[in-house]
Amino acid sequence: MSLNRSASAPILRCRALTVSNPALAAVTTAQPIEYEAFAAQLSVLQLDGGFAIAVSGGRDSMALARLSALYAEETGAAVLALTVDHGLRPQSASEAAQTAQWCKAAGLAHRTLVWTGDKPTTGIQEAARHARYRLLAAACNEAGIGALLTAHSASDQAETFLMRLARGAGPAGLGAMAQETQIAAGAGAPIRLIRPLLDYSRARLTATVQSFGQAFIDDPSNDDPAYERIRMRALLALLEDEDALSTDALLRTIARQRVAAHRLRDQEEALLRHTEGCFYRWGGVSLCADAVRHSDDDALAGLCRRLIHAVSGAAYAPDEDKARKALTCALQTGAATAGGALIKLWQGRLWFLREPAAVVGRTGAPTIAPAPLKPGQAILWDNRFFIVAGDQARAGAIVKPLALAAPDQCAAAAALYAGPKEGLAGLPGIFAPDAGGEAVLISAPALLSAKTGGFSGEAQAAARFYGAIIRF
Repeated sequence: MSLNRSASAPILRCRALTVSNPALAAVTTAQPIEYEAFAAQLSVLQLDGGFAIAVSGGRDSMALARLSALYAEETGAAVLALTVDHGLRPQSASEAAQTAQWCKAAGLAHRTLVWTGDKPTTGIQEAARHARYRLLAAACNEAGIGALLTAHSASDQAETFLMRLARGAGPAGLGAMAQETQIAAGAGAPIRLIRPLLDYSRARLTATVQSFGQAFIDDPSNDDPAYERIRMRALLALLEDEDALSTDALLRTIARQRVAAHRLRDQEEALLRHTEGCFYRWGGVSLCADAVRHSDDDALAGLCRRLIHAVSGAAYAPDEDKARKALTCALQTGAATAGGALIKLWQGRLWFLREPAAVVGRTGAPTIAPAPLKPGQAILWDNRFFIVAGDQARAGAIVKPLALAAPDQCAAAAALYAGPKEGLAGLPGIFAPDAGGEAVLISAPALLSAKTGGFSGEAQAAARFYGAIIRF
């Protein structure tokens, strides 16, 4: 089935649009995405049981919504549209309501998700992104849906490349966005995150939404040069106008960088084996120090970067230069810190541990707040451990750093631990009030058996190292 609609059909706008927007400048010649191509791609993805789509109300996501609605109509697939109201602008609630109305009019089930609670004063865009994916993944879990589609385009891909290039990223960063990955909300089940429109330009998505005669919301931030992505968008448009650089050329480079990144990952993982890399159930990692000293420097820097990320719980890995400096310092002096991790020489091995000061408090960083843990509940603690309370687990329990236990209690737990002493401080402990109301340590699942006192714990260091699932 073709869209058989003229690309010059009138747009129903929520705000006035100007041709200064690079995406609109090319819309007169861009062709709508053919439904047959979209449907063929979705059929290959094997989206059994239906899927969800992230819909902000902007032109790109409304194009995805209309194509998905047509797919649902043609195939009978169950499609759930999800809109996140970040609450960052006064009009966000009304825009979410309008988006819901459009989706329902197109025949889609819809749900609005609201980001509640305190918002950070700095890094708001990154915090909003994490909140958005956490809410979307949790909503998919609740609905029993295994896949989420987003409307990222080839233009988004090119802009992401330029942004990462400006930061001096290597092949892993310059590979930009993957067509498919897995995400999860905290300790929730992973879902497939799929970007089916990465091969299409923003101009083609705009032409597609026009072809449906579909209204859309133009977020004013899309023209605000205060945002890095908008500046890169303008730069790319200028370079294309001057025939100096094209999006197609950048996409070819991105594809090559992804191949190079896969090769480097293979080398790093081979080096992990060569250096006798070992992941421990309590969340640390160690390498043979002598093997490290005689290893290739470039591959070693990449391996070190990934191990720091694996044990630190940080959202992102440090760059290779910082990882290399920390590794060199640790080999020369015995210890170094980077990215929330401690690298330490001990008993002939090089250990990667959570930095204790980052867990129990340091200048500018508070102690990790106690996390309530109810019977039957699972949480992701410090982005490093799944902590699960069984249905019969003791009520009133909280999770906090083991280092905050009373000395005698911590000593008992330490007898079960084999590793550098600094590693003990960053482990989770389960505390509950005693008869006098004082919080006492009742379990340390990272040290004991897989299940202890109704509580279980599973370190995520290996999962973070291999990067199969991104948790928000």
